[in-house]
Amino acid sequence: MTLEIKGTPPTSITGNLNGALSRANWITETDSAAVALARRLATALDVCFDTGELKEVPALAQRLIGVLQQLHLTVETRTQGNKEEEDNGEQHRGNYLRLLEATPSKPKPKATQRG
Repeated sequence: MTLEIKGTPPTSITGNLNGALSRANWITETDSAAVALARRLATALDVCFDTGELKEVPALAQRLIGVLQQLHLTVETRTQGNKEEEDNGEQHRGNYLRLLEATPSKPKPKATQRG
C-alpha cells in the first residue's frame, strides 16, 4: 500500500507520467501513439514493482525512457532544447564576419623534391 500525501506527486510511474503529460503543452495528437506506448510501459512497470517481479524492470524502464526522450519529457531533452535556444550562434556572428574579412596570408612555398 502506498501513501499519497497531499501536495506531493504520485508515487506511481503512471501517475508521474500523467502529471508530466498534463503539463507538456508541446505534445499534440500526432504524438498519441507514443503517449499510448508510454502509458502502457509505465503501467507495466507499476505492475512489476507492485508484484515484486523485477526481472523485466530494466528492459521496460529503458524502453520507457526512450519514448520519454522522443516526447521531450526527460531532463536531458528539455535542457538540450534550452541550450539550442540559448546558443543559437548570435554571439559568434561577429567573429565569423571578422574571419571572412581577414586578408589571407601568403601561402607558404612548397618544398621542392630533389631526386
